[in-house]
This record gives sequence, C-alpha cells and structure tokens, in this order.
Amino acid sequence: MTNAAGSSIALAALFLSAPVWAQSFEIVDGRKAAPHEVLVKFRPGVRADAGSYVVRMHELRQPRELDDTGLTHFSSGSKPVAQLVKELSADPDVEYAEPNYIVETQSAPVPATPNDPMFSLLWGLKNTGQNGGLPNADIEAVPAWSVTTGTRSVVVGVVDTGIDYNHPDLKVNVWSAPAAFTVQFGPNDKITCAAGTHGYDAINNICDPMDQNGHGTHVSGTIGAAGNNSAGVAGVNWAVSMMGLRFMDATGKGTVANAIRAIQFAIQAKAALPNSAGIRVLSNSWGGSGNSQALLDAINQANAAGILFVAAAGNDGANMDATPSYPGAYRAANVISVAATDNTDTLASFSNYGSTTVDLGAPGVNIASTYPNSGYASMSGTSMATPHVAGAAALVLAACASLDTPTLRATLVNNVDAVGSLTAKTASGGRLNVYKAVTACATGSSAPPAKTPPPVAPGFTLSAPAAFALTIGGASASATTTASGVGGFTSSIGLSITGLPGGLSASITPPAVTPGATATLKVTALPSAVAGTYSFTLKGVSGQSNYSVVVAVTVSAPPNFKLTATPAAASVQAGGSASFHITPVLTGNFTGTIALQVSGLPPYSTTTFAQQPGSTTVVMTIATTARTPKTSYSVVIVGTAPSALGASLLKQSVPVTLKVTN
Repeated sequence: MTNAAGSSIALAALFLSAPVWAQSFEIVDGRKAAPHEVLVKFRPGVRADAGSYVVRMHELRQPRELDDTGLTHFSSGSKPVAQLVKELSADPDVEYAEPNYIVETQSAPVPATPNDPMFSLLWGLKNTGQNGGLPNADIEAVPAWSVTTGTRSVVVGVVDTGIDYNHPDLKVNVWSAPAAFTVQFGPNDKITCAAGTHGYDAINNICDPMDQNGHGTHVSGTIGAAGNNSAGVAGVNWAVSMMGLRFMDATGKGTVANAIRAIQFAIQAKAALPNSAGIRVLSNSWGGSGNSQALLDAINQANAAGILFVAAAGNDGANMDATPSYPGAYRAANVISVAATDNTDTLASFSNYGSTTVDLGAPGVNIASTYPNSGYASMSGTSMATPHVAGAAALVLAACASLDTPTLRATLVNNVDAVGSLTAKTASGGRLNVYKAVTACATGSSAPPAKTPPPVAPGFTLSAPAAFALTIGGASASATTTASGVGGFTSSIGLSITGLPGGLSASITPPAVTPGATATLKVTALPSAVAGTYSFTLKGVSGQSNYSVVVAVTVSAPPNFKLTATPAAASVQAGGSASFHITPVLTGNFTGTIALQVSGLPPYSTTTFAQQPGSTTVVMTIATTARTPKTSYSVVIVGTAPSALGASLLKQSVPVTLKVTN
C-alpha cells in the first residue's frame, strides 16, 4: 500500500502475476436441508389434501402426512427451500413451515476437497508444502467445508475496483437485485437501481460495478469463486452473494468521498432489500488515506447497520502503531485489520504490522484467483489477505446466521493459529483459521491447540510476472521476475520453466540470478496454440532450497473472420434476379474492412452489393437476362482483409448455387 497525499486511495496489492455443482442438499441458514423439500404444519381445521388451494398455490407435490395434527412433508418441482419456507410461512392457513433438515451420524467430519482444476495452487486454502511451502500453513478451509461450504443468503460487499460479474467462475455467486430499489445520499441526490443489477459504481453514479482494473475481480475470487464446479479456482465460500461496490478507477485509484458513497450504498441497499441484500461483511483491500473523520463516521454507520468492515493493513512494511495507514488503522468496533503471510507462515516482507492496530494475518503472497475476461492471475499484497478474512466471515455466518457483528469479529480474531512471525506484530499473534472459527461458532467448543511453526531457514522467494495476454501467432510478451533473499540468503539461484502448455514457448534470461537481481521472462503463443486460459511454473533452485510461482496466460485467437451466405441455393427464371445475404462472423477482436469479390457468375448477368443499414450483412443480388444459359452455377464469394498481425491478406470464401431456369 502506498501512502497518498490528501484523500487519495490506492490498492493494497502487489501484482506478482497476473453451473452450480450438482448437490444433494441445499444450505439454509448454514445447515444442510433436503433440496426442494419442506415440512408444513397446517392450522387446525386445514388438511393437506390434493385439492387444497395452499398446495396448488405454492406448487407443492408428493404430500406425506407425518402425524395426525396436520404436519405434512412436501416437495416442490423447482422452488428452493428458502423460498418455500418464506412463502408458506406467510400463508394464513399455515402454522409454520421449515426445511427438511439433513442429519448425520456424529463421526468426525470428512474434509470436502473441491474438483476445481487450479485448487492445488491455492496454498492459502490447503497448504501441502507445494512450491516450497510449510504444510498446514493455511486457513484450514478444507475441514471447514465439512461444516458448511457457504450460502447465497450471506451477502458480502466488495468495496474495490468492481467485479467482472460475467466471469464464469464468479457469476453464479454475484449478487443480483431481485427488484428495483432506491438509494438516497441526500435530499437532492438519489439513484434507483433496476432489478438484475449487481451493485454500484460511485465514480459514475450508476448501478453497474463492472471491473475495469482487475483487482476487485481477483479479490472476489478469493471470497467466493464457485467451488466444486470443475473450473478454475475455488473461493473460501463455494456459495455466497457478492455485491460490487466500485469506487476505484482503471488505474486502481479512488477517493475517500467515493469510498463513503460506496459504503453508504451498501448500508441503504441492506435497508431497502433486507431479505435479499442483507450485507453483513464489507471487504476493503485498499488504503493510504489520512485520518479521515468522515470515513470513520461511515465505518461506524456500517457498524450500526450490523456490517463487519474487513480492511487491508497495507504494503509499506511499516509498524502501523507508529505510522498508521487508514482505514486499516481505525480501531472502530467493527474493523478487522489484516496483515499478509506467505506459504511458510512468515509475515510478508511488504506487509504492515502492529500489535495494537493490526488484528491477524492471512495468506497474501502469490495468491491465485479470478481475473477479468474469464482469466486467472496470481497477485500478492494485504489486498489478497483481506478477502481470505472477509470470506471466512461469510463462511462463519453461513453456519451461524444469528451472530451479531461483535461476536462475528471475536469469533474470527480469537480463533487463530498462533504463528511465531506474528507474535507482537498483530493483536492476536496469529493467522486466520476458518475451521476453528466455524467450529467454535457452530458447536460452541473451544478451538484445537494452536500450531507452533518451526523457525524459518535461510532461503529465497521469486516474484511472478504479471499475467500474460497473448494472441496466437502475434508478438511475444515479456515481464521481469525478481529474486529476494530470506534470512541472509545470498547464493546463486538457477531458474527454469516447467509445465509449459503445448503451443506456447517461453525463455528466462539470464538462467541464474542472485537475491536482488532480475530476470526477463518471455512468452509467445505459437501458430499451433489453442485459445484458452493456461498456467505454467517458474521455478528457482539453489542447493536444497527451491521456490516456485505460477504464471497465468490467456491465449486469444488471432483476428479473423469467416463468411456465411443464405440461402445456400436459389433458383431464378432467365431474366430474373436472386439475392443472397452475406454475413461475416468475426473472431479474435477483428476490426478490419472486408473486400468482397465473386467468381463463377452466369454469363450475361450483373451483380450488385448493398450493406443493410445498421448491420454487417451485405445483400448480393445477381440479375440475369434472357440470354443467360439455363443451367446451375457454382458461385464463390471471396472476402479479403489486411491481417492485424502483419502477415499476408486474410482470405475466406463461401459458395452458393444459382440455378437459372426457363
């Protein structure tokens, strides 16, 4: 985090690289319930026979009476449990309605590991020692998932650069307004958001928080990328609702004024839509402002509205007790300030700390997560640590929805793993443990004994380059990687590339560096590459020490086009005319001009082209004469355009058939 003058805000991140799963249960208030099933107790005198209007009105089926008092077990063809309970509870003929909860034998919980293909990269959720890490130096997400994997009834506001709400690994967990609602900032300043919108953009004062930077999308993936969906990564919550609250621009900068508007929007949206926008957590991966009373007032108002405020401690490597950076240094009742740790449970060298101003640590070095345009990237910073805690807060609320904000805060801060590097550096002296927090909340039991990590031996780390975006057959992209020594390490480090996907070439120059030196990583998408999102590993080795970073690569198809023509065949009497609609299909962000030519035309005919207004479709009309021979003609339409990659002209063709009759 870089301190900025006045009220300017900067991202608390360091760039180092840039369907719902099939389930046999639903989560209702953090508990498992049989999907689409409900238990209904009718009032005296009302029976659940097949002709009951209650059954018809609520689309119930398969009634099974459980006793002689009117208690009946129903299922629904499509409605989720929470909706059924809400609708039936409001019916005057229903005494109560509740989920058909699932109960299980009381054996030890079985950890739930998701099938997301990049899950092994998420050392902050499950650290097995991959990439030179310390096993179990993680937030214990997997055992926590045996209790709950989250619920979309918990809403987290992401106060950041926005969210790419179309990302395939996020969109199922992005909050959508169920109805239009209005937020009023002042007597003459209000905004109405339509149903289906996903939050707020304080910069442009619109109800569209689309991310134009990438930081907010990365943060959101850690909170709630869809889990167990066989794609990408998994968030701390497999299911959650994330509202985008954009106040920072495409450069990652914002102002205190717009931060306050974003916070106020969250507070008022919660009041306007209490059943669907009940925000309980705000994730704030930003900072650098001075001590703003106005910002503190907004945070206190969020506290009064029952909202936890999770804030990044900042990336200055400073003691915040002596040199505070806000909002992380505010000691408001609802603030949790988060430092960053690495995969060996060491306080990150860039992370701020403070025994009274910083509450706990969380994973924040080389964190893989979602990135705009269906991408994935690895980033570092207290920005990446913060959503681990915000996501953990949402997971705790999925298990214990009734917790108030002070109890939620205490549950997270008081159930950490004691870590040597955080002793006297944070108020708790520990790193986030979401399993302890969820267990303490759900069962009331005390947390298991804290882990005592071994001392950190001398070694090194590598920064990762920004995520690469490449075009097949296009120019190469390059970025630098820097080696840093730990514990007095000074030896030479050999660099290599492993796991390079087919169709990509890469080189690292020079092949060896010492701590403090940089190397250049160059990556190219060859003509044989296939469009998609990939990753490979940059590895450093020195004696018994090794360190690896994952580099994300998004490969795009080169600009091109193909032609379609309808109809494929036409028949016309000699002297008449026939028309064909020619439409280009563009790929790879093609923006060129296509020139059309035709071959195989009938003798004694003329051809005209006319582009339809407001469309890319061109109508080709072939006019014959009485002298045109009566037979079938294979007409070929050829389109050519300059290549954006500097190669020869792009050329595509499509045939049509014209039959000339008497």
